[in-house]
Amino acid sequence: MNVFELLCMLAVAVVAALLLLHRRRDRKLTRPLVSFAALVGLAAGATFPGGYEPVPTGTIPYQVRHSDYVTSKTCRNCHPDEHRSWHRTFHRTMAQVVTPETVVADFNNSQVDLGGVYYQFVRRGDTYWVDAKSPGAPLTSMRVLMSTGSHHYQVYWVESPRHTEPFEVPLYWNIELARWVPKPETVIEPPGTPDSMGNWSYECIRCHSTGGVPGYDPQQQNLNARVAEFGISCEACHGPGRKHVEYYQNPWNRYRQRLHGQPDSTIVNPARLSKLGSTYVCGRCHSNFLERDFQDFMQNGFHFLPGDEDFSSSFLLSDFDNPISDEAVAHLFWKDGTCRTGGDELNGHVKSPCFQQGQLTCISCHSMHDSDPNDQLAAGMQGNQACLQCHDSLADDISAHTHHAVNSSGSLCYNCHMPHTSYALSTAMRSHRIDSPSVKVSAQTGRPNACNLCHVDRTLQWSAEHLSSWFGAEPVELSDEQQQVSANLLWLLKGNAIQRAIAAWHMGWEPARTASGDQWQAPFLAKLLQDPYAQVRLLSSQSLMQLPGFSDFEYDFLDDSRELMDATSRGLKQWQPVAGFSDAMRDALLLDAQGQVDWQRTQRLLDQRDDSPVSIRE
Repeated sequence: MNVFELLCMLAVAVVAALLLLHRRRDRKLTRPLVSFAALVGLAAGATFPGGYEPVPTGTIPYQVRHSDYVTSKTCRNCHPDEHRSWHRTFHRTMAQVVTPETVVADFNNSQVDLGGVYYQFVRRGDTYWVDAKSPGAPLTSMRVLMSTGSHHYQVYWVESPRHTEPFEVPLYWNIELARWVPKPETVIEPPGTPDSMGNWSYECIRCHSTGGVPGYDPQQQNLNARVAEFGISCEACHGPGRKHVEYYQNPWNRYRQRLHGQPDSTIVNPARLSKLGSTYVCGRCHSNFLERDFQDFMQNGFHFLPGDEDFSSSFLLSDFDNPISDEAVAHLFWKDGTCRTGGDELNGHVKSPCFQQGQLTCISCHSMHDSDPNDQLAAGMQGNQACLQCHDSLADDISAHTHHAVNSSGSLCYNCHMPHTSYALSTAMRSHRIDSPSVKVSAQTGRPNACNLCHVDRTLQWSAEHLSSWFGAEPVELSDEQQQVSANLLWLLKGNAIQRAIAAWHMGWEPARTASGDQWQAPFLAKLLQDPYAQVRLLSSQSLMQLPGFSDFEYDFLDDSRELMDATSRGLKQWQPVAGFSDAMRDALLLDAQGQVDWQRTQRLLDQRDDSPVSIRE
C-alpha cells in the first residue's frame, strides 16, 4: 500500500468520524476534524500518481500518445513492482531510442568492410554514427536513431535523407560473439541471396513496438510511422490504459474495487481471459501471419487488441495445410506441418493436443512478471511441474512413463515432447507443437525426433524398437541407411540446411553429449566448417568447441573458402580416433575397425546433401 492509499484511507476515516459527530452535534471536535480532513485531502491529492507521463520528442518513427495509450511510465505510478519486473525483460528492449544506456555494440571506431563498402561505427559524445565509404563516392555519415533487439542481436537504424523513415544498417551486432555480422549471415538464407533492407515502419513496427501505426499516406505515397511506445510495454499485453487511469483517478472507485474484488473491466488481464483470448495476447506477435486488410493496416495499424478473441478477423495465420503462400510451406514448416521458425510459437501451439483438447495457454508456463527474462518461464516451471500441473497422475512415478532415470534429462517432459526442432537467432529452439516422438514422422517428413536428438549416436531403427517396446508404436519401414547409420549423422551430412543446423547444434548439447559420449563427433562437425550456409558453419563450430580438446579451436565462420577449408583440415588432424565401440556402433558412427572415420561412406552421404534452398529469416 502506497502513501496515497494510506492518506485516502485516513481521509475516509476522518469523514466517517465527522458524520458521526454531526449526528451527535458535538461541535467542539467537528471544526478541528474538518481542518484535519482538508489537510489530509490536500496531501492525498499531492501524492496521487495517476497523471500522464510525457513522451520523448523528435524520434523517428515518432513516439506520440495516440488513441487510448498512456505509456508504461504512467502505469509505473500505481504498479511499481509490476513495472520493475517488466523493465528487466527483453520485451522492453525490443526497440529503443539510441542512448549511451541502450547501445550494446562497439561504436569505438570499429571498422567493417562489407562487399567493398567500408563501414565505421563511431560514438560522438552521446550520439552514435555510421560512416560509410564506397569506392569513388564521398563519405556518408549517418546518425543512428534507434535499435531493435538486445538479447541475441542488436540491429541499428539510421536517419534517412527524407527524415521520415529509418534505414537499417546492413551489419548486425551479435551480442554473444561481440562482433558485427553481415545481415544475410545472421539467418538461414541460401548462399548468394541478395541482401534486402528491412522496413521498420512495415515489418518491425508490428511486434517491436506498442501501438504501432505505419501511417501510410496514399496521396503522398510515403510512411509517417508513429508508436505509442517503443518495445513491448504494458499496454501491448493489457490493452490501452486511458480508461483505466481515468477511472482510478477517483479514489472512491479505487477503494470500491478493493472492497468488492471483482475483475477490473477497465483493463485487460491475460490471466482472466478465455483460452483463446489469453493465447492471442502473446500469439499476435509470436506467430507468422498476414493482415486480412493490408491497406488498412498500413494506414491505421492493427485493430486487434488484447482481449479480442477473433484472431481470424484481422489475421490469416500461416498454416501448412492451408498456406498463405508457397514460401510459407517451403520454408516455415517441416513436411508434417510443424512450424520450425523460432518466434512463431503460436503456429505450433495451436497444433498441440494440450491446446486443442485442453486449456493450455502461453501463461500456463510463461510469465512476464515472475520469471527469468532469458526464457520467461514462470517460477517453478523450469522442470516437469510445467506439465504435471495438468498431467498430475504421472508425478508419483515419472520413470515408469519415461523409461529413464528420474533425475536424468530423459525424464524431463519437454525434452521428449518439445524438442529443439525450431531455429531462430543463431540457435535451436524448442518446438511449441507439443507431441510425442515419432520415427515414422522423421522417416517420412525429415523432422528430427526427440529420441535421436538426445541419443545422437543411435539409428532410427534403434529408436523405433524402443518406442514400439515402451509405448506400442507401430513398426516403421526404414531404408538400410536409416537402420544402420546414426540418424543425427544422416541429418548432419545429407540433410537440408535446417536439418544440418539442428543436427549440428545437438552435437554440442550437454544432454546429448552425456547420453552419446563426446569423443567421436569432431570429424563430422569439422566437415561442416565449410558448409555453404553461414549459420550451419557457426552452429557446427560452437558444438565442436564443446568437445574435449577443442575449447580453444580457432575459427571464424565468416572467413573465405580457403580459410574454411584450412579450418576443416586442422579439425580433422586434431581429432584422435576412438576405440571400444561394438561393430554395430562403429557402423552407426561411420567408423572403421581402427576407430577411424570411414571417409568413403561419409563422402557418399555428403554427395547426397539436400541443397534445396531453405530460408528462415529470424
